Amino acid sequence: MRLYSFLALAAIACTPAAAKPPSAPPIDTTNDAHCTDARPGPTHECVQECGPPVAQQGDPPPGWQWLTAADAASRRQYGCPICLPEDTRIATPQGDRPITTLAIGDEIWTLDEHGRRVRARIIHVGSTPVGRAHQLVQATLADGRVMRASAGHPDTAGLAVGGLAHGATLSGSTIVAIERVPYDGARTHDVLPSGSTGIYWADGVALRSSFSSNDD
Repeated sequence: MRLYSFLALAAIACTPAAAKPPSAPPIDTTNDAHCTDARPGPTHECVQECGPPVAQQGDPPPGWQWLTAADAASRRQYGCPICLPEDTRIATPQGDRPITTLAIGDEIWTLDEHGRRVRARIIHVGSTPVGRAHQLVQATLADGRVMRASAGHPDTAGLAVGGLAHGATLSGSTIVAIERVPYDGARTHDVLPSGSTGIYWADGVALRSSFSSNDD
């Protein structure tokens, strides 16, 4: 009887305890009072919108919006949207594809460290919601190509396209017209190709991924 009791107790002691499910990170409720409408879901956070790409004296402050926990985390990591509009087409070995259809593992053209156009795989995709006041930089090149991107998006040298001006060189051509245009999409998007440069072609214009500039 004693041997049986000892073995029973040993079996109980050696039985692993049920694993506890990981607890979700706490939701930041600091700014809840700024969002006047009801919280859409239990994990949404109230986050300030980014506003226009260039703030000018007299502009009203950006408003506030509810973001999902994932979007709020992306905003904290990457800041305000510096990505591409949803109708941007990205150059791939299978032809130009809408950026919203691309996924991790898809093939994409990139520029290697020797300046050669080579195949790569997408290693990160992402998007971020934009506020009602978000604008894009629209640059028309001498060869007819048109670039549209958020002002903070980097060119191949890693400089923000919002700093480009008429007469500057972009993707091997001269900018003949540049302006800010409103964006009526709900989100902006970006991808990151494998390789050392982070460069891809968007609507035929060579740009650098905003993820590579943030992750360096």
